[in-house]
Amino acid sequence: MTGRSLFLLFAAFSLLGCGSSDDGASPGGGGSGGAGGSGGSAGAAGMAGAGGSAGQGDALEAAVRSHDWTKMTKAPTVSAGKQDDVFFVSPTVGYLASGPKGAVYKTDDAGETWAPVLTSSTAYFRSVLFTSEQHGFAGNIGAGLAASISDATLMYETSDAGQTWNPVTNITGSAAKGLCNFTAVDADHLFGIGRANGPAHLLVSENGGKDWVAKDMSSVLSMAIDARFTSPTTGLVVGMSATGAKCTVVKTTDAGDSFSTVFTSDTVGSLCWKIQFPSEQVGYVAVQDSTNGPATFAKTTDGGDSWSELPLPGDGSAYAAIGVGFINEKIGWMAPEEASQPVYRTFDGGETWEEDPALKAPINRFRFIDDHTAIAVGGAVWKLDLAK
Repeated sequence: MTGRSLFLLFAAFSLLGCGSSDDGASPGGGGSGGAGGSGGSAGAAGMAGAGGSAGQGDALEAAVRSHDWTKMTKAPTVSAGKQDDVFFVSPTVGYLASGPKGAVYKTDDAGETWAPVLTSSTAYFRSVLFTSEQHGFAGNIGAGLAASISDATLMYETSDAGQTWNPVTNITGSAAKGLCNFTAVDADHLFGIGRANGPAHLLVSENGGKDWVAKDMSSVLSMAIDARFTSPTTGLVVGMSATGAKCTVVKTTDAGDSFSTVFTSDTVGSLCWKIQFPSEQVGYVAVQDSTNGPATFAKTTDGGDSWSELPLPGDGSAYAAIGVGFINEKIGWMAPEEASQPVYRTFDGGETWEEDPALKAPINRFRFIDDHTAIAVGGAVWKLDLAK
């Protein structure tokens, strides 16, 4: 199979270019793709659709089944917790947010090797977003979540491809305390989401990060974890309900001035962790449930207006799903936080699941970096190359 053919089949693995928690082409126009929280731009959806023709779908399934994820042995690893985000601005240049290490790393060789470009003993870097090859942001989970995290700066900004970073201070509105993820619809319209353990806020920039406004979401969510925006005003945010402690998806059509709830899990103690759309209409949410069970995920087939909660494999016990990545509407992965639990993959849109033979938990983020390559990050950095 040629690289171009793989691109047509595999392209839906993207965020705004490689970006945080979303899909499509890079906000700055220089990226490839990232299948993070929301996956699949309109352009990618048009190419991949529901997997193309039956023959194309079969060929892609065969390609995935014949290629294993490979652990990148020279990349950063953590023995406890997880590394949270990765963003590629080109097929070779990317950035890794490693919260447990208090660092942002950069690669110039498609993830083979990494070097720290931002370090802190008091911050937990949870997310990373670039609007061009030079300009980007690193989000901090914020003070108070752990004794070692005392840095209250919400985000840091670079204008020289990670050589130097400065605190972002031009944030008005409600008092947000930390960030879990970024997403964007273009180089001007950027969104920050946070945080785990609350309070829930959506940060909005309409000028490429020159100014930000923090909008309180506490009326609908107690925690805000991830988001997908399809326009400067319309988007979905996932997290935990304001009351009842359940995985919840909310929708805004006015850039976060108001929200309506479109999905709430049946499981008390659950948390919506990652959201990804491999096409305009089909999307998936990883449901993190560490205490109750049974294991589930959420799926929409109408662009996020309505959702179904569907089963994952297991013995009925809890499954803390955090990472979700789909190549197209049918083929994708669901990954847990616990290293003792398996990563599952599906070839039929979540109707059936099987254990991935190579990829190991924890996995928090999936990204697509060129026409045949995906990156997954968590305890380690993993690569899937369908061209080999």
